[in-house]
Amino acid sequence: MSMLKCEMCGGTLEIEDNGAFAVCAYCGTRQALPESGDSTPEGVTADALRIENEKRKTAEARAQAEKNRLKAEEQRLEAERMAEKNRIEKERKAQEKKGKLLKTLLILLVVIGLGALTITVIIPSIRYNNAVKDVEASNYEEAYVTFKSLYTFKDSQEQAKELIKAHPEVAQIGDIIYFGNYEQDNRTANGKEEIEWRVLEKDADGNMLVVSRYALDCRRYHDSVGQVTWEKCDLRKWLNNEFYSTAFNKTQKKKIKATTIENRDNADYNTFGGNDTKDKIFLLSIDEAKTYLPSTVDRVCLATNYAESQGTQLEGVTKTCRWWLRSPGSTLYSASYVKIDGFILQLGTPVSIEKLSVRPAMWVKF
Repeated sequence: MSMLKCEMCGGTLEIEDNGAFAVCAYCGTRQALPESGDSTPEGVTADALRIENEKRKTAEARAQAEKNRLKAEEQRLEAERMAEKNRIEKERKAQEKKGKLLKTLLILLVVIGLGALTITVIIPSIRYNNAVKDVEASNYEEAYVTFKSLYTFKDSQEQAKELIKAHPEVAQIGDIIYFGNYEQDNRTANGKEEIEWRVLEKDADGNMLVVSRYALDCRRYHDSVGQVTWEKCDLRKWLNNEFYSTAFNKTQKKKIKATTIENRDNADYNTFGGNDTKDKIFLLSIDEAKTYLPSTVDRVCLATNYAESQGTQLEGVTKTCRWWLRSPGSTLYSASYVKIDGFILQLGTPVSIEKLSVRPAMWVKF
């Protein structure tokens, strides 16, 4: 079918939407279309042109719609492709991060393992061997401190115990030394047992103040009712005579120092403490018990089986005992003591009362 041509330039006319006018696609001239049923010089009716123009526009619209659809589809596919790419990249990075983390963790475990091995085996082994060399070189104090600090490594504690038995001069405050012998398990057939002493003080010259770890016997402070100070009491006499002779041999006695003992008044009741004395074996005073055994837990004491057989009264559950101090009580008819729970009773108890235990103390130099 012939197309309507422009009267000015002969270009193709494009009909406007209202169907009454057309515009030249070439020169842009706008001109009125003939009435319906009229014919152009080329013999093409306006209706035919309108129909043709509508078909063309419909085809163009469909073509544009398809183009848009294809473009949208292309964009969707590209978005999916990018999303998949990002997902794969994210998974790759996650796997890479996981791999690095596992590698780091493995390295850390190896380092920790080596560190633990070094701390628990290698270093203790070196220190243990050095302590053995110190013993061979007669450096007993250095060896003892090392063995003691190694705790459960090998037989360190057994080594420390044997060393302090052979060389008690290496002991430090709080340590237990073994010195003298006294019946303790209440089985006389097997002989006397070694006495364990807790070191309370050690001066620059190596002099040690020690107190027995356990209550060794059960004795009255004084055998009769009456006013008495430490200087005159029967317990002082027993400690410095019978106990001294029984517990220590000739060589050991030379290591026990005769010491001037200060006998202070009972500060709570202003009870006269008596004259100072010079003793080899004595009891702790109120002040000394508070200074060297500062907590009630420190002062709680167990008694030996022998002490129990001699009349020591024990607390039912803990099996702890009461033990004498040398300081007077509220009057000179009484003496202070440590209760089963570790508290000091400065009020005291009658000096002739039974069932209280004895924890000897002394100064020694090895």
